[in-house]
Amino acid sequence: MDPWIFLSVIVVLYCVCFFIDRLFKSCMHYPYDAFLKNTGLTVQFMRLRWHTTAFNRAMLRWGNNSAWMRLWLIRSYTVGVLVALSLLPIGIILLFITIFNGENNGGSNLGAVSAGGAGNGVRAESSVLQNAPKVEILLPGVNLPIEEVGYYALTLLLCTIVHEFGHALAAVQEDIPVIGFGFQLYLCLPFAYTEISTDHLNALKWFKKLRIICAGIWHNFIFACFCYLLLSTLSYVAAPFYTIDHGVVVTDMTRNSPLLGTAGKGLMTGDIVSQINDCKVDTESDWYACLKRSIRGPHLGYCVSHDFIRYNDESIEISHHSADGMLQCCDERNEKLCCFESVTEGLNNLETAELTDAVDHAQIPQHVCLDVRRTIEDSHGFCSGSISKSSNLNSGSFCSTGFCLRPLLRNTTTILTFKRSSNSGNSKSSKLRDVIYIGHPADVFSTVRISPFVPRQSYVSPEWGDAYALFLKYNVIFSFGQALLNAIPCFGLDGYHITSTIVHSFLVQRITERPKRDFVALLVAGTGTLLFGSALLKVLWMSVMRFVY
Repeated sequence: MDPWIFLSVIVVLYCVCFFIDRLFKSCMHYPYDAFLKNTGLTVQFMRLRWHTTAFNRAMLRWGNNSAWMRLWLIRSYTVGVLVALSLLPIGIILLFITIFNGENNGGSNLGAVSAGGAGNGVRAESSVLQNAPKVEILLPGVNLPIEEVGYYALTLLLCTIVHEFGHALAAVQEDIPVIGFGFQLYLCLPFAYTEISTDHLNALKWFKKLRIICAGIWHNFIFACFCYLLLSTLSYVAAPFYTIDHGVVVTDMTRNSPLLGTAGKGLMTGDIVSQINDCKVDTESDWYACLKRSIRGPHLGYCVSHDFIRYNDESIEISHHSADGMLQCCDERNEKLCCFESVTEGLNNLETAELTDAVDHAQIPQHVCLDVRRTIEDSHGFCSGSISKSSNLNSGSFCSTGFCLRPLLRNTTTILTFKRSSNSGNSKSSKLRDVIYIGHPADVFSTVRISPFVPRQSYVSPEWGDAYALFLKYNVIFSFGQALLNAIPCFGLDGYHITSTIVHSFLVQRITERPKRDFVALLVAGTGTLLFGSALLKVLWMSVMRFVY
């Protein structure tokens, strides 16, 4: 479903719920009010809230399970205080970068993500896809596609639950009563919260109070590290079901894709691609790197024998230049043919002599017209027509046997050869005919979706591995981002309570009047709020300008 249609449906559902709530409160006030009180539900405009005390006893049991567990948790939350304090300057630095950084393109954009108290970015993408709507967060180089809003909502809910669970568990360790737990839904963004006794909290010593306040940040930090560990070991965990780092599998193709094929022609869903031209494809990043290389680098040549050229040359009698200045030595009505140029530039006299001896002093025209597929399939490898020793070509920079023929193509066009195989369902792959595409690599970027999870069995879908990996990546980003943002001294975030506690604890000897200390805490929190608001406004403004232009 289109993300804008999804958001429109959500807004309509909120309006219907709000209308029904107003209607029942006016017509069925007492029974409806009793229903809301018993269920803990509250309906507001574009907001749903649910509060419960059902987990209070369970939290007490978990927090007081054993003496050694209680001691371990207290020591853990002590480390959490140090981690939260160390994240504070990092969060401030990110805010300054967001506000004063003049670059706002692509992956360098910075933004802010709502904190409920939240390979090459998340996913490698082409320049064609960079114009798609994205959500920007407070982490450099990370842009989130808006069509994955479902992942955001689920990840944000999980991260806020982990965050609030930290506050509740730390409060139990300090014998602070937990009043209840709640869940709020703002539009489509879910948030969880923990309600504890404020009077008991303020009566604690400053470090014990900090342990409770910083527990949510600590839990987010630990959760982000845990998800990163799962992501790092994904190749081992998924090994029984997938083959990873040995090619990529085509999972989807758009209807207008020029590579979409049938009856064995063209790429098809389920094809396993292991090589693009001379570039080996083992991982997802290799796929994008090979396509980008085909855009940046010069056109490759093919090592072709003299006999093949002599028997297959279809050059027209009169070669001519087309309107764009390209030399044409083939019949332009036949799309299978291409004009090739013999490349010998860059070779010194000795190497030219060696090359001539290798082909028995055979001579060929400077330009020949050959069938593209037959030429590629009959070639001995790739060549560049250069003798650079730094060349990364698998088969060298020039041909050891035969002639190096380079296709004459426009700057926006190249020839891509996809070596592929199909998964037969028994952990073995059967070879298929190579797919040869003549066009711009950007079309491959934008119309072909691939996955690094190659299924070992036919009933295993690569989308399962993609969804799991993407979910882990978002948990790492959102959980660490939530820890960073909550460390900032801003109203409504944990950083405000951390700042207030530190100010009232360390300035009590120098500033004896509490109202003055409150003013200092208010000044610090106001500065942090101003920075946070400025960063948020800049991101919103740049997002609006991106859509306008």
